[in-house]
Amino acid sequence: MGVERAGKWLVTGLLGALALALALPSGSSVAQDDDGDGLTAEQEALLQTDPADPDTDGDGWLDGDEYFVYFTDPLSADTDGDGLPDPDDPHPRRLLYEDLNGVTTTEDRVLQGEGGLRVHQLVEVRVGNVITVDWTNFLNDDFSLREAEFTITFDFLDPTRPDFTGEGYYRPAGTDERGRPLMAIRLPGYEGVFEATIPWQHPAMTISDWVYRLYGKPLRVGQTWDFYVFYHELLRWGEEPFFAAHAEVVGEVPFTLETRLGRREYAAYEVRAVFKHPTFKDPFFRAFLGEDPELLLRAFVTAGDGPQTQIVLRYTTPFFRITPTKAVGFSDFLVQR
Repeated sequence: MGVERAGKWLVTGLLGALALALALPSGSSVAQDDDGDGLTAEQEALLQTDPADPDTDGDGWLDGDEYFVYFTDPLSADTDGDGLPDPDDPHPRRLLYEDLNGVTTTEDRVLQGEGGLRVHQLVEVRVGNVITVDWTNFLNDDFSLREAEFTITFDFLDPTRPDFTGEGYYRPAGTDERGRPLMAIRLPGYEGVFEATIPWQHPAMTISDWVYRLYGKPLRVGQTWDFYVFYHELLRWGEEPFFAAHAEVVGEVPFTLETRLGRREYAAYEVRAVFKHPTFKDPFFRAFLGEDPELLLRAFVTAGDGPQTQIVLRYTTPFFRITPTKAVGFSDFLVQR
C-alpha cells in the first residue's frame, strides 16, 4: 500500500505506480505501465526488465518496488549473491557508492547464509595510481567486527614500477594476561608487511564500514550507539588505532536522490557520529586536529519499516594520509542508482 512520510510518497506494494507518477519526467504516463509493476515502458527499457511481467526475476517482488523501495536488482532473485532469495534476505542489496570527489568507489554487500554475517566491500581509489581493496569483515550478530580478511592491489601509473598485490587480515589471537581479547593484524604494503598483535576494543567496526554498526538496532529518532572504530593505518604509523564513536539518529529529513529513472525523494533518518581520538603524536596531525581531536560524520538512511527497506543513501568516512604529503579529510559517499 502507499505510505506517506513527511509529505512524500514512498513506493510499496500495488500502489507503487501511483506514487511513481509524482516523479516521472514530463510526458510520461502511468498508463504506460502495462504490467502494473510501478515502472513505465521507458523505465523498463532502461532496466531491461520485462514490460509484460510485473516480476521479471520471479522472486515475488514487483520490479518497481525492487528498484525504488528495496534497492535490489529486478533481474536477479538473489541480488547480493549470498544464496538467500531477496525476499528472505534481511539485507538483500548490492550497492555502489561513489564519493563526491569522484576519487573512490565502493561496492557494498551485507551477506548472510553460509559464512555467517559479514560486510563485503570492493573499494577502488583512483589517484593516478589505482588502489583496489577487496574487504570481507566478519561480524558478530550485534553488527560488530569479529575478524577480517582483505586483498590490496596497487596498479602503478609508472610502467617501470612493478604492480603489487598483498593479503592482510585481522584474526582473534586469544587474550592477554589481563583477560583482554587480542587481535593479530597483518597489513601488506609495497614497502613491506606490518604485523602486530594488539588488545582489541569491543564493540568495534573499521573506518570504512562504521555505518553498518547502525544495522544492529532498529532506527528511530533519539536512537544512540557507542562503539569503537579501528583504523589500521594509524597502527602502522605508531598512533592509537581506535576512535571512540558516539552516533545518534538526530531527526527525519527529506532526501533527494538522482537515479537513472529520475529524481526521487525519500524520508530518511539523519545520523550524526562523533569520533574522538587521543592527542596525536605526529606534529602535523596534532596541529591540524588539536589536542582533543573530534571528527563529525553523517549518514542518511531511508526511514523504512525494517532492515529490508532501511538503505544507507549517503555516509562519510575520514581518511588520513602520510605519503606523498600528510593530509586529513573526508570521503562523502552517495549511493548510485
